[in-house]
Amino acid sequence: MLENIFKILGVIGFIAICMMAFVIPSNPYEIIPSYTYMGFDKPLWLCIILGGGFLYLIILYSIYDFINKRI
Repeated sequence: MLENIFKILGVIGFIAICMMAFVIPSNPYEIIPSYTYMGFDKPLWLCIILGGGFLYLIILYSIYDFINKRI
């Protein structure tokens, strides 16, 4: 039951991050330049989705792991 709740929270939160990546910035299609030659230029919305989604899911998993160890 607890695992299903956290899966639903993960999906809903990731969808919310994806929608906010286009709504919050004034220009979500602004290009973020690469710092190295091996990388590539990325749009702002992609950086928000990858960075924000990764942080959100890691934090959510940490909370789930903490609660699961306590039970």
